[in-house]
Amino acid sequence: MNDFQDLWTALLSSDAGLIRRVWGDLTDDEAKSVVAHLNKMVDEEGYSEEQKGAARKALEAIREAG
Repeated sequence: MNDFQDLWTALLSSDAGLIRRVWGDLTDDEAKSVVAHLNKMVDEEGYSEEQKGAARKALEAIREAG
């Protein structure tokens, strides 16, 4: 995935299969950054409930991917 916006669109798509495919293409450093940002989305103010829900689903799909 070359485009930053496409990456985040896929990660926040709520499509577990797509999330896992994108996750598998990330480097270790990218993966750490993604998880940190998703956790921030879930935990911090300023994100809508829809965004928080999509971030939770992404984190769940990532956990399932191992």
